[in-house]
Amino acid sequence: MFHAHRAMCMIACVLSLIVAAPRFAHAETQQISVDDLDRLLVSGVPLIDVRRADEWRATGIVAGSRMITAYDSQGNLDPRFVDTITTSFPLDRPVALICRSGNRSAIAAQVLSEQLGYQHVFNVEGGIQQWIRERRPIAACPSC
Repeated sequence: MFHAHRAMCMIACVLSLIVAAPRFAHAETQQISVDDLDRLLVSGVPLIDVRRADEWRATGIVAGSRMITAYDSQGNLDPRFVDTITTSFPLDRPVALICRSGNRSAIAAQVLSEQLGYQHVFNVEGGIQQWIRERRPIAACPSC
């Protein structure tokens, strides 16, 4: 009986993946915690901080993050963001994104996965604010 139940679960999982495949075939976007981010950083996944220079100066950054502004102060996507990302990071390699609260980076993550074809994009829930709330280390912005 146990084996039959396990087999049925496996079949259900495979069928759900087949049904969902057309929608998610090109990308994987995941919301992650700062604990998850810490593990990704240790494994070498690059972190892209999509905030503006004034925000980096105000709070500092996660050490080692790449500072690539995604949006101007009016909320418009900066075309240089797309160019910089696509020339700096291969589509098949994972990338993590962070902003102040996790909202802008979530939208940028969607752009990367759905429009540009990045396969593994992670968005940090709560952004740098959550990182700071959890008393994680902050570095000064080296180029601000």
